[in-house]
Amino acid sequence: MKNFFSKKSWASYVMLGVAVLAIVALIVSALSAKNSAAADDLETYAIGDIGGIIAMDVIAIVLAIAVFVIDGLLTGKLFSIILDVARFAAAALLIASMALMISAMELPMGYIWFSDLEAGNDVLIAGLNQAVASWALYLVAAIADVVSMSKSLSVKANKTMAADTVA
Repeated sequence: MKNFFSKKSWASYVMLGVAVLAIVALIVSALSAKNSAAADDLETYAIGDIGGIIAMDVIAIVLAIAVFVIDGLLTGKLFSIILDVARFAAAALLIASMALMISAMELPMGYIWFSDLEAGNDVLIAGLNQAVASWALYLVAAIADVVSMSKSLSVKANKTMAADTVA
């Protein structure tokens, strides 16, 4: 077990952090969807794409955990490419989840932030506040994922430059 953790780079641990942030963002998004749907009897503010958001989050979480587990265990150019694609896909899915959450909350944003029509609707305000928190979590997770990718790519660039210098 000690050998398993000693082979990990800091980028792997960043991906584990990405998975944790994505899990928290998923929970906050689900709470936001629940509050938004309960804000009125007609479910005017319900998040219709919550199933897609949850699916993208789960896939991003699985990819981030897979990168953490595989990194250091399997070596070679093919596995390196697979890890890079998984990191990129996880970041893209997190950004897409954030974009869907933003677009799902445009009506409550307009009614609460820009017109005060629903200023007294505490349930909707709580849903919007939770949505904003989920946006921040998605953004931080995606940025951390990109930082993880830059570490992976810089190591490859350094190895390539060293090989060119020797040759």
